[in-house]
Amino acid sequence: MVIHKESSSAILIATFLSALTCLSITTLMLPSVYAEDIIDEINISIPVACSIYATGMGSHTATINNGQTTSDIGTTNIKVICNDNSGYAIYAIGYTDDTYGKTVLTSSTLGSTHDIATATTVTTGTSSWAMKLAAVSGTYTPIIAGSSLDNLKATGDPDFSDYTAVPEEYTKVAYHTSSTDTGTNASGSNLTTTYRAYISPSQPAGTYVGQVKYTLVHPNTAAAPSTMLIMQDVANWKNSLAPGQEIQIKDSRDNKVYYVAKLADGNIWMTQNLDHDIGDITGGTYTSADTDLPANSQWTPSVAEQTYATSNTTWNGSYIAPESYDPGDLCWTGNLNTDWDGTLATETESCTQDGNHYHIGNYYNWTAAVAMSNSSSYTIIDTDVNQSICPAGWMLPKSGWTLTGSGSFVNLVTEYDWDDNDYMFTGSYTAWGEPLRLALDGYWDGDSSYVAGSGLFWSSVDADGTRPYSLYIDASGYTDPQLNDEGRSRGYSVRCVAR
Repeated sequence: MVIHKESSSAILIATFLSALTCLSITTLMLPSVYAEDIIDEINISIPVACSIYATGMGSHTATINNGQTTSDIGTTNIKVICNDNSGYAIYAIGYTDDTYGKTVLTSSTLGSTHDIATATTVTTGTSSWAMKLAAVSGTYTPIIAGSSLDNLKATGDPDFSDYTAVPEEYTKVAYHTSSTDTGTNASGSNLTTTYRAYISPSQPAGTYVGQVKYTLVHPNTAAAPSTMLIMQDVANWKNSLAPGQEIQIKDSRDNKVYYVAKLADGNIWMTQNLDHDIGDITGGTYTSADTDLPANSQWTPSVAEQTYATSNTTWNGSYIAPESYDPGDLCWTGNLNTDWDGTLATETESCTQDGNHYHIGNYYNWTAAVAMSNSSSYTIIDTDVNQSICPAGWMLPKSGWTLTGSGSFVNLVTEYDWDDNDYMFTGSYTAWGEPLRLALDGYWDGDSSYVAGSGLFWSSVDADGTRPYSLYIDASGYTDPQLNDEGRSRGYSVRCVAR
């Protein structure tokens, strides 16, 4: 047998190529490698922290002879640290005797006849005093309002870098447009305040005292502080009221102003009627932050549920839909007339809502008074509803034969010598007199009825599932804090008591 070397080589090469081919196929079929990712995130929230400090307060003391002027009376150093990137503003207002807007130096022994008024210029024969601010140079130098550096200065604005009158309303006196140093040993921004006084030749001798209140707000574009306490903040100020003290406060929902007083039962009561128009609130939705509603709840009345403000609108007469009626700015005249003739104008007079205890306010049916869109299903007898159209922190008074404790009509009138045998006051008090000041403003049921003859005020308690209790008064002096002889549909007045 003859063996050919060429053929043997060819077989060997073919075998090698075949092996390479198999190796190549094996390599292409290796599985792919996949990577899986996770992302971790951190969120840091830095709260706004702004504070105002002062040193040197009480250093503004001087002895000045008649006919002389003394400037630069003492120095108070004011420091602000604020991490609000939109900066801050400082507002000032006269604050004599703890009264906002009072801008006089007054003597406790000489009386108000000799008060020294604030004024920008010195006038011979008339005593006066003035204030001045100065910025302390530094990295965060504040701008004094009205100064040459104040780009927002308007014509006629006072320049607080020179002596000027103390403002009667909160007025911006200094500001900074960005955040300041708030770290360890923070320098913040600094300014000083001082005063000048001129004493006329005829000014009586004595010690005269006045105050200026400086308030920090942020950002620097924020609205000026209010000079009036807010109803919704009652928890923060109610303990500062003395027994019998009456003040005016503001409802933040519509900025309407009301008299309130700390009465003999120890509670703070409205001493004029609620005048809030249902729906008259930003966004149209009430929340527990502004209104007497359960925590974290809200109420959005429909258009049909909002206040009717024209006399030709027919009262629905149903308790299904909350309704109220606004007769306008009318007040009970104080005339007592048990035989009222039915003409609203004869027993009321035009008045302003602010500053009048007998402003009629709005008439509410019970559903509106308890801020419920459908109270027909509420049938829990002799139980406090525990919500109302009153501002947050306030409530409808309780009433009935069982709910007679604190915050009830019964407990209140009992403190003023009310006798539950004949439903009359036994002493000199009356429901409409001081300090209760309950108006004889009748009620609304498609028209106004019994103005000057009676007054009715809703409670938060339903007697039998259809008839809530109310406080009833009339011109004879009869006072019933447990009345329940009417249904839910008539329009009665609302007085609120602080929780």
